[in-house]
Amino acid sequence: MAEASGAPGAPRPYSVEQISEDRIRVCVGDREFEADAFCPHRKGHMVHGYVNVARLRITCPLHHSSYSLETGEAITGPTATPMCVKETTPSAG
Repeated sequence: MAEASGAPGAPRPYSVEQISEDRIRVCVGDREFEADAFCPHRKGHMVHGYVNVARLRITCPLHHSSYSLETGEAITGPTATPMCVKETTPSAG
């Protein structure tokens, strides 16, 4: 898990974990997402992907396709196929 220093402008903490054979959980700060465990392009293991915490994106380690954690939209890379994602942030209350 990445660590944040608490200083202004410091990166938000994040984690990526495999939660089932075909799903991962990505936590960025106080937000939580479930996403496909494999990239729609060539089935790269997204648990090993790069997380851009500022833009809420995850990038496949194989061919660098980048996906929005909020919408699943393919942002960059060799595919336009979206990834199945769902925000699962617990409700404040």
